[in-house]
Amino acid sequence: MTIRELMEEQRTLVGSSDLAKRLAAALLMPGLLRERLRELDDFGLGQILDFEVCSNLSVFAPELTVCMEVAERLSRNRGDKAIQRTRSTEIKRDDGEHLLRAESALYRGRIPHLLLPFQRDRFAGNVFMVPSVTEARRCLCQAGFRENPRSPSLLIDSETNQAIRLVEERL
Repeated sequence: MTIRELMEEQRTLVGSSDLAKRLAAALLMPGLLRERLRELDDFGLGQILDFEVCSNLSVFAPELTVCMEVAERLSRNRGDKAIQRTRSTEIKRDDGEHLLRAESALYRGRIPHLLLPFQRDRFAGNVFMVPSVTEARRCLCQAGFRENPRSPSLLIDSETNQAIRLVEERL
């Protein structure tokens, strides 16, 4: 079984009305899953975290922020050079342009959205909460954003090469 299949099986067993199946989900499945996860390199582990865990968390949960950061770090280049994210204290001319472009496209596409996290600096976050990631992704791609092959929820602005992330939650 693949890792994704193990996770899906555990989800299914946890919801079972059969006590033996729920116990198997609680006691046996985590051990099998742990063994399979230990076989992955950092990049593969980041992929599982991004695709399977982050997408199942509530956008309001602090765990989502932690998981997204860890997934991004683990999924970075496999090369020896570390990619450092830096934010200047000065607002750059293009800082936030990708967010404004995304908001504009979503508005024109009549897709409700919220830019998260809620902070004083409007351009500090890059997460858009939308009712349907599929529809929002389609809308943003038509507006010039590129899909990221490693994450279906991550899009890159073709003009600034800045990323935005989409999360699905009922608004």
